[in-house]
Amino acid sequence: MSGLILDSLEVRNFRGFRHLQIERLGRVNLIVGKNNVGKTSLLEALQLYAQRTYPTLVEEIWEQLRVRDESIDIDTSLRLARERDVDVEKFLLSLRYLFYGRDDVRNVPDPITIGPIRSLDNVLSISIDWYTTQSDSSEGPKTRLLKPDEYDKVSNSAPRFTIKVGKQLETVYPLWRDPLTTSRLRRSNTADISCIFIPVDGLRQTQMGEFWNQILLRETKENDVYAALRVLAPGVERLAFTVDPRRDSIPIVKISSMDEPVPIRSLGNGMMRVLNMALALVNLQDGMLLIDEFENGLHYSIQPDIWRLIFQVARRLNVQVFATTHSQDCIRAFTDVSQEGQEGGLFMRLQEKKGEISAVLYDMDELRFAVDKEIEVR
Repeated sequence: MSGLILDSLEVRNFRGFRHLQIERLGRVNLIVGKNNVGKTSLLEALQLYAQRTYPTLVEEIWEQLRVRDESIDIDTSLRLARERDVDVEKFLLSLRYLFYGRDDVRNVPDPITIGPIRSLDNVLSISIDWYTTQSDSSEGPKTRLLKPDEYDKVSNSAPRFTIKVGKQLETVYPLWRDPLTTSRLRRSNTADISCIFIPVDGLRQTQMGEFWNQILLRETKENDVYAALRVLAPGVERLAFTVDPRRDSIPIVKISSMDEPVPIRSLGNGMMRVLNMALALVNLQDGMLLIDEFENGLHYSIQPDIWRLIFQVARRLNVQVFATTHSQDCIRAFTDVSQEGQEGGLFMRLQEKKGEISAVLYDMDELRFAVDKEIEVR
C-alpha cells in the first residue's frame, strides 16, 4: 500500500523479541495477544524507530525505562553527569532491560535493529559500545572504538550509544543527554518521523493543550476533533484549554444543554480518551500514531464510530496507526468498520511458543469468520 511508513517490520534483540518478523502491515493495525507477549514492547520499538536522532532517541529510551520503573533516578543521574561525577554502572544496569535476554551490556550484546524487512537502507540499529577519546593535535579529540580486551585497560574508556540507519555512517552518542557536548556531536542525516504514543493512562494535559494550539483555525482538523467528541456528547459546541501558569492546562467544553463550560474529565474517562486520540491523529501528517489499549474507557457501543473516524482521518493525513487491545468488543468494532469499505485494516496476534514471539496475521475475511463464530483470537 503506497504512502505507508512501514509496509513490514522486523525487530531483533529488543526486549522480549529475539527476532520478530511481520511480513505486511496496513494503514490501521490492531494488535492482540496474551499478557507479557510484547504488545506494548512492539509499540515502543516503533517509537524508537520513529524518533531516531539525538537527543530525541536518547531521551525516548530513558522515558521508556522510566515508565516501566526500570531506570535509575534519571534526574539525579543527569545532574551528576553534568558535574562529571556519574556512576556509569547504574546506567548500564538500567539499559540492559532494552536488550533481549537482559544481557549485561558491558559484554556488548548484539545490536537492537528495527525496520522494514525488505529495505535495509531504512533499518535502525542501536548498540552500546565502549570508546576512548584520544587527542590529535591537528584535528582535535577523536573517539575510538575499543576492543573487548581493552575496556578495563584504558583509563578513560566509556560506554556510548552507536546509532546507524541503513548504510549511513555510524553516529556515537552519550548514554544520557549531555548539554555540554550536544552541540559538538555529528548529526544523523536521517530525520525523525512524526510519532505520538498514547499510553494506557493517556497523554499529559500539557501535551493535549499544545496539540490543540497547533490546529487552531485549521477548520478541517478542528472539525475532526469535534466529530470525535460528539460521538459521546452530541451537544459539544466548543473546546478550549484553560491557561494557568501554576498548573497544567485543563480541557473544557461548551455543551448546548449547559449554560457554563465544563471540564472534559467531568464527562468521563471516555471523553478524555477520545480527545487524546483525535488530537494526536490530526497532528500527525505523514506520521505514526501508537495507542496502547485502545478500548480503555470506551463503551463498546461507540467504538465503531471512533474506528471509522480513525480510518478516514488516517487515510486523508497519511498516518499509520498501531493499536493494542484485550477487548473482544474492540475487535468486533474494528472488523465491522474494516468491512464497510474502509481500506487498510490489518489484524495481528502476537504469540509465544518455546520462548519465541511471532506474529499471526489475519485477513479481514478470516477475522470476520472468527468474530462471527466467536472463535478466540486474542
